[in-house]
Amino acid sequence: WKDTGQRRNRQMSAKRSNQKVTQQKYPMLYLIPLIAVLAVIPALLYECDVNTGLTKYNWYTGSQTTIDFFLYVKAIWLYVTFGVMLFLTFYMVFSEEKKISLHKAFMALLVYGGLCLVAACLSVDRARSFRGIYEQYESVWMLLGYVLLTIYAYVHLQEERAVKRLLPWFVAGIVVLTAFGVCQAFGVDPVACRTFQKLFITNSDLIGHVSLKFGKGRTYMTLYNPNYVGFYGVLTIPLLIALLVVARKWWHKMGYAILIAGLFLCVFASQSRAGIIALAAGGILLALLLRKYLFRRWYIAAGVIALGVAAFAGVNAYNHNVLITRMQGMFQAEQEKYALTAVETDRDVIFTMNGHELHMALEGKEADAGVLLTDEKGTKVTAGPADDSQERQVDDPRFPVRVGTISKESFHGFYVVTSRKTVVDGKEQNEQKKWIFTNELVKNDNRYYVVAGGNALFRMKKAKEGFSYLEKHYSLANNRGYIWAKTWNLLKAHPLLGTGPDTFLIAFPNDDLVGLYNSGHSGEMISKPHCLYLQIAAQTGIPSLIAFLTFVLWYVVSSIRLFWNASMRGYLPKIGAALLVSVIGYLIMGLSNDSCIAVAPIFFVLLGMGVAVNHTLNDQQDTEVA
Repeated sequence: WKDTGQRRNRQMSAKRSNQKVTQQKYPMLYLIPLIAVLAVIPALLYECDVNTGLTKYNWYTGSQTTIDFFLYVKAIWLYVTFGVMLFLTFYMVFSEEKKISLHKAFMALLVYGGLCLVAACLSVDRARSFRGIYEQYESVWMLLGYVLLTIYAYVHLQEERAVKRLLPWFVAGIVVLTAFGVCQAFGVDPVACRTFQKLFITNSDLIGHVSLKFGKGRTYMTLYNPNYVGFYGVLTIPLLIALLVVARKWWHKMGYAILIAGLFLCVFASQSRAGIIALAAGGILLALLLRKYLFRRWYIAAGVIALGVAAFAGVNAYNHNVLITRMQGMFQAEQEKYALTAVETDRDVIFTMNGHELHMALEGKEADAGVLLTDEKGTKVTAGPADDSQERQVDDPRFPVRVGTISKESFHGFYVVTSRKTVVDGKEQNEQKKWIFTNELVKNDNRYYVVAGGNALFRMKKAKEGFSYLEKHYSLANNRGYIWAKTWNLLKAHPLLGTGPDTFLIAFPNDDLVGLYNSGHSGEMISKPHCLYLQIAAQTGIPSLIAFLTFVLWYVVSSIRLFWNASMRGYLPKIGAALLVSVIGYLIMGLSNDSCIAVAPIFFVLLGMGVAVNHTLNDQQDTEVA
């Protein structure tokens, strides 16, 4: 009897010891970099002076230096975080002697990183590829950092206790950004508040004078652009719904419900149409994955749907039906015809309009010299008498333009005024543009040059045509058609390794003033393709895109197989299903939006976490079968 009692005591003691081990928290040291990426860095704001490095390009109309409040500080701290992750990884391997084993699918992700590095070495602007370009800062080191983030998250989030310790910090970060977004949605922008600006602006002359152009009631949080609010909502809302489902205490459920409602409000107030579509698609998928659970607790699904519908209706009504109007405009793709199709400058200036050429040149160098007008056959084209502004309307209906001369002490040339019909908020308007030309500002060269914004001076020629369908549908997807058409040319010119990381602004034909004018981008510099997949293919090559998609689609397909008929009992299956929906939502948004350091690091952490959760659940299934 005594031996039996001692044996029982030893068994109870061992059981209590095992319980203590299982309840032990995951080491916070290894989670700090992930907490920084998920919760801290997205909220950072600080005034930074940035050297653009672009004044050597004749199409660049900005200054040598610019001020950045949103992205540069995030880039700096991301690099610091990457360094910490590398240090902790080496410490874990060499000091704690822990092994790192990766699934063979990670080979595709490593290939993607390797191709990015090779593309940077052969870039059209190697300095920009290794340092990053202003307003983007996605250098090759940032892209390799994304790969590191995915692997690091995978290694450290394979245990439920690690996920449970990380997510409350992520939720805290979501609370902060949602508070910013809700305030902005109601017309109170903390970033524009003078008192708040004292926290992140060091130049006292700027305090109180910094404001953004997005308009009252439109949210951007601290993410720089309203479109990135859509990304953020798509990544976080599915995870919050899963946390709401697994929460046991009613006040936790209430808190998650309020936070979800706030994020819905922020996404709709950002007017991100892709975000709304991705949320709808993700919601359907999440409901299908959790169908067995939600069938018994239908009121949770009904509540989330009600929150979303109420937020959409409220924001739409507050902004005078703007959401419905923008959603309708996203899918309109009528074929367009442009009166002006080309401008060329040489010994004279040639406007190609309505299939005909209008040749123009100054009749002399005298102050009162007029402009000689002829068509492609050399026939003189007349213009009416000058009006009060000294402009003359061309009489020929083939050329609906006005011309005038400019005579100053330091400048002598002529200008042409064109107009195009645009639709703004459902109303048709006439947009006018003044084209200025001279042949006197370049030494030993009497050819004509166009004077662009910021006094940029360059010759013009016919732009190369891109994808034929997009060339006739510039307004597709909110004027993205033009950008995608010209990006197609970059893919044809640099199919294998692209133009180099962070060189899209440099490689894009920003001197195509006619295309920019016809597409509604006059005065802009196109710095991104507004499509994640075109961005990857254009900058690091089509093979790198294939490698990236191979890894991501492997995760998506394996996750759907894992969760489709799963019982969804327990914590990790629900979190894993939510992570899958977040990743798919991000990929859907990537069809019409590009990568940005404000939200892309969050995606790669959640991607790595999703792969880790799947790995754990698969191991559990194998153990149960065995």
